[in-house]
Amino acid sequence: MTGDQSHVTKSLAQFVAGSQWDAIPPEVRCEGVRGLLNFVGCALGGARDEAMDIAVSVLAPFFGAPQAIVIGRGARPDALNAAFLNAASANVLEYDDTHLGTVMHPAGPVASGLFALAELRPVSGRELLHAFIIGVETSCRVGLAVMPTHYRRG
Repeated sequence: MTGDQSHVTKSLAQFVAGSQWDAIPPEVRCEGVRGLLNFVGCALGGARDEAMDIAVSVLAPFFGAPQAIVIGRGARPDALNAAFLNAASANVLEYDDTHLGTVMHPAGPVASGLFALAELRPVSGRELLHAFIIGVETSCRVGLAVMPTHYRRG
């Protein structure tokens, strides 16, 4: 990264690190709650899809110690595999959120990682919601920065 571009990364990191719950507008908090509910609903809806059966059977031999739940399945693999499977489950039926500016689905990857982490290190609902809002915002900002080349590359 050139010196001219490093300020972008630094600015984004400062935004994330400096984020305060009180600065998040109520309507954004409400949308954050809606996003989390949508994630859980989509993960539940996709939990028993054939693609999920295949993913679980392929990954199961590599599961580590039980750490986090796979929504709608009851399986408790390690946190990393649970996060992956929950993200896949939330996306498999294609009802999950779409950020139109980037044509990406930010909630699934962000929420699934946060849910798995919250089972390892409990957090309050407010902390989880704050992290979700900032995670989705960050994902969308990075997506906008690389759009449309990332989409053309798959």
